[in-house]
This record gives sequence, C-alpha cells and structure tokens, in this order.
Amino acid sequence: MTNARHAHHAHTRSMDKRDVLLFFSLITSAPATSALLSVAFGFYSPIGTGGLLDYQAVALGILLFTLVPTVMTLYYYRKGIIDLELSDRRARTPVYMVSLGSQLLAMAVFFILNSRIMFVTAVAYVTLTAAMLAINLKWKISAHAAGIAGPVTALTAVFGSSMFPLYLLLLPVFAHRLAIKAHTIWQLVAGALLAFVVTFAVYSNLYLPAF
Repeated sequence: MTNARHAHHAHTRSMDKRDVLLFFSLITSAPATSALLSVAFGFYSPIGTGGLLDYQAVALGILLFTLVPTVMTLYYYRKGIIDLELSDRRARTPVYMVSLGSQLLAMAVFFILNSRIMFVTAVAYVTLTAAMLAINLKWKISAHAAGIAGPVTALTAVFGSSMFPLYLLLLPVFAHRLAIKAHTIWQLVAGALLAFVVTFAVYSNLYLPAF
C-alpha cells in the first residue's frame, strides 16, 4: 500500500509539473502576447486608433491576432493533427498559414479604418509570420521566442526605452523551452533575433515617420 501511495503521489506531482509547464507555454505563446499588445496599443496609443474607438481596436486586434489562430489551433488539436506544444515542425505549417491569413485580414481592416498603429502592427505580424513559415519548412525556429521579442520591440518603438526591461521575459521563456526540449538554444536565439529585426524594420519605416 505504501509503495502504491508513493507511486500515486509521484504521478500526481508529475502531472502537476506538466500542467504548470503547459500553462506557461500557453501564456507566453504568440497569440497570448499579441492580445496584450492589442490592449496596450488600443487603449494607450500615443497617436490614437484612427477611425476606431479604443475598445474597438482592442476587440479587433484580439479577434484577428489571437482568437482566430487559437480557435484553429484547438480545432487541429481536437482532430489529433497537432499537440498543444506544436512539437512536430511539419504540423506547425497549417497553424502558421491560418495565422497569416488572419493577420492579412487584420492588415486590410485596419488600413481601411485608418488605424495607423494597428495597421503597422498587422504589417509586422504578417512579415514575421511569413518569414517564420518559410523557415519552418526546413528548420524549427522558435515561435515562443519570436512571440516575446516581437511585441516587446513594438512596445519599445511606440513607448520608448522604458520598455527595454521587458526583453528579460525572454530568459524564462528560453529556460522553459530548453527544459522541455522543445527547441535548441539556436532556434530560440533565431526566433528572437528574427522578430526583433522584422519588427524594428517595420516600425522604423511605417510608424516612427508619423512623428
């Protein structure tokens, strides 16, 4: 009985640890961080949200940057096509494609509604997702690292150097993804660098000239 009880407790601890790691993966995923970015830009944009009220910009951003990719990811998961960690590189392709389609729609919507900050954000996401999709065909670059570095770079471009400390969020993300053997260090570094370069280039050319 004692051995069985110990085994049960060990199994429960193992399940709890896996649950915590999965939860951390979900809250640091690109769809989750894009929701936070939509809130930040919708409510606190220094140039306003154009033809949209602040809450409308937030709602559209969350719908197109977060909810559409998340719903399709859950659909693919329920169908057994992917796992929630997207462990299989090839299984990531349909998720990238759905995200890209939704981001292209967001780009068109925000352009039509003259919401400059949200339009620039959509352009950055479209460019980055297209690059990630192309690289993923041959190599498993880290979307989690990109999902942190991209939004932080966008926040820095809009709100200034006070956002720099947010780059430290990459440290626990790197540690977590390495711990669960989801990526190598180079895949993580590549994801972060690609997101930084793409986002910096887009905001430098499309957002900062507004000032």
